[in-house]
Amino acid sequence: MLAVKRKATGSAGYIVMFTTVLILAIVTVYMAQVAKLMTHQHHIDDSLADSVLASLVADDIYYFETLEMTGTPVVRFRNITEAHNNFVSSMNAAISETDDFYYNFHYDEYIGYEVEGGYVTITKYTGDAVVKSVTRGRVGQIRTPKGKVVTESSAYGRVRFDIKNIIDGSYTTRTKDIYCTFEING
Repeated sequence: MLAVKRKATGSAGYIVMFTTVLILAIVTVYMAQVAKLMTHQHHIDDSLADSVLASLVADDIYYFETLEMTGTPVVRFRNITEAHNNFVSSMNAAISETDDFYYNFHYDEYIGYEVEGGYVTITKYTGDAVVKSVTRGRVGQIRTPKGKVVTESSAYGRVRFDIKNIIDGSYTTRTKDIYCTFEING
């Protein structure tokens, strides 16, 4: 009887060891998923910033030939459609080098804000089908989708994508956005 009792107490040690190994395995897989998600988010943040900045191409001929360097400059996009196309092509180039990194990638929104005088012209491109709309408003009353007051020519971009979960293969949908302004002599 003593020998039987001894075997039963030994099995408790195996259960604790097995449970510990199982917990460590779960934590390792979870940490790998978190690291993957953070890598994706850092990459998309950098790519999004680069793409929106690439779209901010000022009309240098208008700026320099009108001698607006002496007063408050009026900065315009050279061509707002070209700016949107620069944004999309830069993002496509950034994500094309990342096979099995992003899934179901979509361009939710691109907005160009052109400030001239006391008015803001807002050109908005929505969705992959590129629905374009143009509106005007007064400086100080127009806000970006994140609530920042628009006071100078600038651009906003937002993308949506899925990341594949390494634990169960499901997809997690994420959106990322950024707002950038022109720097004049800054």
